[in-house]
Amino acid sequence: MKKNNDFPSNGNLRYFIHLDTVRCYAVFMVVFAHIFKIWTWKDATESLFPLGQTGVVLFFVLSGFLITYILLKEPQHKPIAQSFKQFYIRRSLRIFPIYYLFLAICYIANISNVNDYGFALWFYLGNYYIFNHNSWIGEYSHLWTLAVEEQFYLLWPFLVLFLRTRTNALLILFVSVIALASLARFYLLSNGFSYTQAKVFPLANVDFFALGALIALGNIYCQQTVRSSGYPLVVTGLILYYGSYYVFGKMIFYMIGQLSIGLVAAGVIIIALFSQAKEGILHNRMTVHIGKISYGIYLYHNAIVAHYAEIAGYFGIDAGNSYYMKIVISVLFTLIIAELSFWCIEKPCLRIKELFRSP
Repeated sequence: MKKNNDFPSNGNLRYFIHLDTVRCYAVFMVVFAHIFKIWTWKDATESLFPLGQTGVVLFFVLSGFLITYILLKEPQHKPIAQSFKQFYIRRSLRIFPIYYLFLAICYIANISNVNDYGFALWFYLGNYYIFNHNSWIGEYSHLWTLAVEEQFYLLWPFLVLFLRTRTNALLILFVSVIALASLARFYLLSNGFSYTQAKVFPLANVDFFALGALIALGNIYCQQTVRSSGYPLVVTGLILYYGSYYVFGKMIFYMIGQLSIGLVAAGVIIIALFSQAKEGILHNRMTVHIGKISYGIYLYHNAIVAHYAEIAGYFGIDAGNSYYMKIVISVLFTLIIAELSFWCIEKPCLRIKELFRSP
């Protein structure tokens, strides 16, 4: 690592357009995983093709990268307290508006007995509710990932900003956090906790954010090394995942598998980060735009899939017993709602959010 006085101190931030395409694929992996689990397969092929988990991990690694990158690029002369304030205001304007509007509608109408979960979802504690009851919470189960992200935001900015000029300390922190997550999984699974509990526990997910943070640190200090590590990480992750699937028992496979998915996700993000690809089949205006509205897609999709029959009936649509038509119609409804949400709610809030960007 370079010396502390070489640390970049400008507030100019790049827009990584290919990362929006990654968001597009990540959110569709989650959406289709949930659709398939409800309407077609159950859990038989989930270990071989962990679509949903891979999509979630992509989002976690992305968050770790972007948040850490933004924090590290904060001007050195700027007071830390001001950086905290602006960070949390910007995060709140991005995350809270449609989340709380969605919850308010669900609670007022008591859709799928959401009131049974008390205030857990209101305070981003859905993962703790699932952990304490060792049970998923129906169409609201996917909100556990948003809870984990918010819990990550509570502590991470303090650590990164406090250590932002001490690069070796940051490196040690990020690597230690990766080790901590593996220890947390081992402790939980070896002490009688279920795989569901291990999945939603915050400390068992922090390695994904730390992997993203390492990419951010490397992007600033040793860009060429990071650039060349994308494909090796993907290949290494895949070999570890499928190798451990066929060699080890369930517990060891789970522990290695989680880290392996994280390595694959980190590799994919590095490849996208340094991609020079122009518009094509895999990356184009549509994938970028879907990436921009991916938060709404993620938030709304489970409710739309769960209440497909009522929604389709309201619009006079009859897909019969065709899974394909159900999938197409559900995805279209989700995209329409997310698009309306983006332009009517998220976009205005994003304009306000830009007022709090560092000069």
